[in-house]
Amino acid sequence: MKTIDMFKDKVSRLYYEFMELRTDENISIKDRIDYKNKTLIVNFTIINKPTQWTRGVFNMTDDNLYIPFWDYDYMKKKYIVNELKHTQIIFDLGDIHLFKSSEKGFHAVCFSKVVAMDYISILECCGVDTAFKNTPRYVSYRNWVLRNFSKGKQPKPKYLCTFKRKTNRQQSTAHHKYFSLLYPNKISKLQNPDGIQKLEIVDYPTGQNIK
Repeated sequence: MKTIDMFKDKVSRLYYEFMELRTDENISIKDRIDYKNKTLIVNFTIINKPTQWTRGVFNMTDDNLYIPFWDYDYMKKKYIVNELKHTQIIFDLGDIHLFKSSEKGFHAVCFSKVVAMDYISILECCGVDTAFKNTPRYVSYRNWVLRNFSKGKQPKPKYLCTFKRKTNRQQSTAHHKYFSLLYPNKISKLQNPDGIQKLEIVDYPTGQNIK
């Protein structure tokens, strides 16, 4: 059998095996065919279409600034804590609130307001999920969003702790009120509230492995 025919045959078998799979997780598989001094690689990925809805909040404020959101995946908590505390100092951020979003995921929120370029710099300095970091490049709303409610069997993110720090920056009253309602007696008071009451909540479809 010719090498290209061997490759086509393997691709066909893998394709039909994948089509029979029933899984809630996004999965991928890579296989190879070695022939003489060549290696042919076949790579399949199954991505589940969004089937369930959840609710979150945008981080843009009504005066076109941003509050920092962080979305971590597969990163140990101790490294996240060190990174967030360092970021607080570098960017003069106030209190940062940490949440456990899934078995291997964490969210963090700060109510200090920054301009877009500063927020992008914050993301670039941190080990946040790449898809989260790049979201505004591929969606029309040019905004970042964190899930704040349950999705299917996945509960809403669990509050863990707050890293306190004084700041000279203004802070979003609307986002503070929103998170205070979701997590009573957990969210610390603002130092420099901006008094703005408006924010934007979004309902959106997600895949099964939402963080």
